[in-house]
Amino acid sequence: MRLARNTCVAAVSTFMLTAGCASCGADMLPDIAGAATVVVSGVGVSLSGYLVKPERRTRSVPAVLLLHDAGGNAQDLVDTARVLTEQGYMALALSMRGFRGSEGQDDCGARQADDAVEALNWLARQPGVDASRLGMIGFGQGAQVALLAAAYTTLPRAVVAYVPVTDVERLRQTTADETFRNYLSTVCVSRGVALVSPLAHVSSINAAVLLVHGAADTRTPASQSEVMYNALQAAGKLSELHIIPGAKHELTLDQFQESWPAVMRFLGRHQMLSLDSRDAEQQKRANVFTEQGWAFRLGLRGIQTIRALGKVKREKVTVLENPHVAGRSDELREFFFEDGLYVKALFPGRQQSAYLLQEVAITKPRYKVKYGLNVGASKRTMLDKLGQPDGEQAGFVEYFHSMGIGTARIYFKDDRISKLEWEFRAD
Repeated sequence: MRLARNTCVAAVSTFMLTAGCASCGADMLPDIAGAATVVVSGVGVSLSGYLVKPERRTRSVPAVLLLHDAGGNAQDLVDTARVLTEQGYMALALSMRGFRGSEGQDDCGARQADDAVEALNWLARQPGVDASRLGMIGFGQGAQVALLAAAYTTLPRAVVAYVPVTDVERLRQTTADETFRNYLSTVCVSRGVALVSPLAHVSSINAAVLLVHGAADTRTPASQSEVMYNALQAAGKLSELHIIPGAKHELTLDQFQESWPAVMRFLGRHQMLSLDSRDAEQQKRANVFTEQGWAFRLGLRGIQTIRALGKVKREKVTVLENPHVAGRSDELREFFFEDGLYVKALFPGRQQSAYLLQEVAITKPRYKVKYGLNVGASKRTMLDKLGQPDGEQAGFVEYFHSMGIGTARIYFKDDRISKLEWEFRAD
């Protein structure tokens, strides 16, 4: 798969019919303008790749390791790396062992995962990289390797896995691709099914994980991501699942474009956002704004604190089973005010003396917002106060708290703020 500059492009990648060759490193990667060809030491092998840096850096930036699908190599990922650098990330597109530019043999993730750990350590040592903000994005076999590597090291904060292999034994029974089944039965099984199946290593993964899969994938069925997601959730790990309706193993241009904003939002939510475009004061304001951007009093003193904000037009109550305490119910309350305010809060144990705030939305200038970003304020004011947003969608932008606490969305009409919305990860 490839991500072209400002455009997402899915390219067909085929699985290797053999286990690779020890001399594959002799077939060197070509030089590419704007991408530095680098050699990284894996475990007993040399790996080649491309390091792509942001054009402007005022401080240390986050970095992402990119891993290709089977049959591909680092060259396939250069365009993806460039898109990441436009957002302020540094990116290393790496050829895994057994593929063009790198030594060794393809081993279905057995030692390739150890190589990925070494590559993360190499990336962390590069000048200008913030070693506390590393991530991985893998495609197909590269996604399998990224998940395995995340079980072997605590370096990455976030892992994005496109159409990953997570359970080799299950996949041998469910894939419709006979050539791929033969690969699994020879290369993967010989290395040990548990060793190369990320599902067997869920308890050791500390990074947040985003799984992206096509619903109509018959080569690597979506059940591979679904079973991994369920296991991560059961283990209390931070994880998300993004299923693309109708998508097969090779995503179309539109399908890949649809998935990429979810990837960027995921990286932002899990502390991988790039702060390069903001100065220190803007980042401080962005954190305050995403955590508590409104100027009215909204503390933790119970339901009356919320009702006192204005005249409640409607109040909706949903009773939920508490996911952590057996037999306990919680109340999810939504407050719709007459003058453009919406508040959603969770009341643990159905008590009304305390709550966990989940959402706030403002659509009228009556409610004042920090830094003068009230409904009606200009987009220019927002950029001056908070700096460049972390995500931009049709009609609104997003800011993420650097510690993953909350998200602020700001909507516009004619370059004027028309709505403000906050969302929190309260549990």
